[in-house]
Amino acid sequence: MGQSFPHLHVASAYSPHYGVTMPDALVDQAAAAGADFLALTDRDGLYGAVKHVRACATAGIRPGLGADLAVHDDEHRPLGRVTLLAHGGDGRGYAALCRAVSSAHEAGRVPSIDRRRLATWAEDRALTVLLGPLSDVGLAVERRDSTESVAGLRAWLRVMPIGSVTLEVVCHLAPTGQRGSVAAATRMLGLAEDTGTPAILSNAVRYGEPSDATTADLADATRLLTPLAQLEEPQANGQAWLKDGSHMRQVARMIVDAGARNPDALDQLLRTTQELADRCALDPAADIGLGTPRMPEASIIGVVGDPVTERWRRARHGIDDRYAGTTLARAAHLELAHEMETVEHLGFAAYFLTVARVADRIRGMGVRVQARGSGVGSVLNYALRTSSVEPIENGLIWDRFLSPERQTLPDIDIDVESARRHDIYREVFQVFGADRVSLMSMTNAYRGRGAVRDAGLALGMPEDQVAAIAKQMWRFNARDFRRALEEKPELADLAKQVRESQQLDQLVDLTAKLDRLPRHISVHPCGVILSDTSLLDRTPVQRSGMGLPMSQYDKHDMDPMGLIKLDILGVRMQSAMAYAIEEHRRLTGETIDLDRVPLDDEPTYEMLRTTRTLGVFQLESPGRVRQALPSRAAKS
Repeated sequence: MGQSFPHLHVASAYSPHYGVTMPDALVDQAAAAGADFLALTDRDGLYGAVKHVRACATAGIRPGLGADLAVHDDEHRPLGRVTLLAHGGDGRGYAALCRAVSSAHEAGRVPSIDRRRLATWAEDRALTVLLGPLSDVGLAVERRDSTESVAGLRAWLRVMPIGSVTLEVVCHLAPTGQRGSVAAATRMLGLAEDTGTPAILSNAVRYGEPSDATTADLADATRLLTPLAQLEEPQANGQAWLKDGSHMRQVARMIVDAGARNPDALDQLLRTTQELADRCALDPAADIGLGTPRMPEASIIGVVGDPVTERWRRARHGIDDRYAGTTLARAAHLELAHEMETVEHLGFAAYFLTVARVADRIRGMGVRVQARGSGVGSVLNYALRTSSVEPIENGLIWDRFLSPERQTLPDIDIDVESARRHDIYREVFQVFGADRVSLMSMTNAYRGRGAVRDAGLALGMPEDQVAAIAKQMWRFNARDFRRALEEKPELADLAKQVRESQQLDQLVDLTAKLDRLPRHISVHPCGVILSDTSLLDRTPVQRSGMGLPMSQYDKHDMDPMGLIKLDILGVRMQSAMAYAIEEHRRLTGETIDLDRVPLDDEPTYEMLRTTRTLGVFQLESPGRVRQALPSRAAKS
């Protein structure tokens, strides 16, 4: 086990086309090396932040969070890239980090934050800004332009809050004259000493192990859309890995020894690095809010007073209304009491009222809405009109939906007309406010065809040749490409070509390296996040394709962050039914209420028994027909 070293600048695979190692693997490697702290500073966002924090908690090391962002000045001139680090203690650092990342994505397609805007988020010692090799200051140092480097640093110190700027010394043991050289790192340290600016040591990590350097080169080629052989600034060597303390101390010694420094320069550099890590260590609960559900405020969901009392009132009224004239009213009230006991035990009262509020607003738009999934087994959802399926007579089970042992928020899916889905999203933003609502994102990872296309691009292969190979990449993962060539007869011709071509053999290896790495994020097809006004302090957002804010966290991050995820699914059949009803009304003047269509219509069941169900929504597949027929046949 090597000496401990607190890495403050680390990109994971959630920096698409840049970092190549998943957060949990980085944490495991750091913990195995004896580290007690590890920061994750992905490019342009916090995409892997929640996964990193949870992995650190499991490994027993302190997490840090930051982001690698582009910056511009008042006149929109680029100032290179800097690394932001959130300070721990009271949650303000993480909140400022989220806000700063969101601000960077307001600029347009290419994220960049205005330096003065960044200064506002860094106030009250919430953030530290690292000026490293890719900042305007670092680039001037690399060019040996001492006048410009000093002027650039002074501009930063003039704009930013006192104590928020630190120089980042990075050495990848590159040859002199190239980025990452010992000489450039020594000059950066000298600038820190000459100006009295703090300096820390980092390795600007892009991958976990030295063997992953090839994948990082491949990531550069795909990010820049340039073949590997034509990259202007390829890695000089594979040194951007997660080094242990002994390796980092050797690097520090080389930097210090390369210039005339004061006697304690080495110890001071390492001490300053450790002190910053201590300031940036985050408490998952107190700083980030991990595991603490946040519901919209009572006034936003139309509740005056206690949410539990209001939920009881609405639910009882709903049962009296929906079960009026039936023999199930007493059973419904008993079931409601059972369900409410569980809801109150878990503290989810506001959740059900929030979902009911959304469903009411959708109906108010004249859009048909229907809950789906295990949530329809709830009398409470039926009474609140979130669901139109009566659960008791249909024998649906509440405990399949929610039980006292559940540790995560329940999940109620709502089907709406697909043609109105975007209108509904905008209505939810209007009702709850943009500071409480965000769309959810999803991480799109490399699969076989995408991986082989990008690997082919990196190798400079002809597009038509790569396309022909990609068409054969089906029913197996990219990492299994070589095994598929050995086992699948239909790939025999391609396998022969691979054996005869060094380039194609390399293509197979590079394709496997990309397998399952995050490729980009996009808006989730149905997820909407609801919270209180702390939402934008807990998740950074960026603009989605439809123009609405989208969280940088995916569905796997929702429960750990205590964020309500409501799936509003656009269903084409719902739109088809709405269109048919409107056409019937236009032609006949009669309005059909689908909720009053009898559920025991004998001609309908006779049609199902014939199995002629092509075009019948959710019953047209043979499996669905076989599942439905026995119970219905018994009733007939």
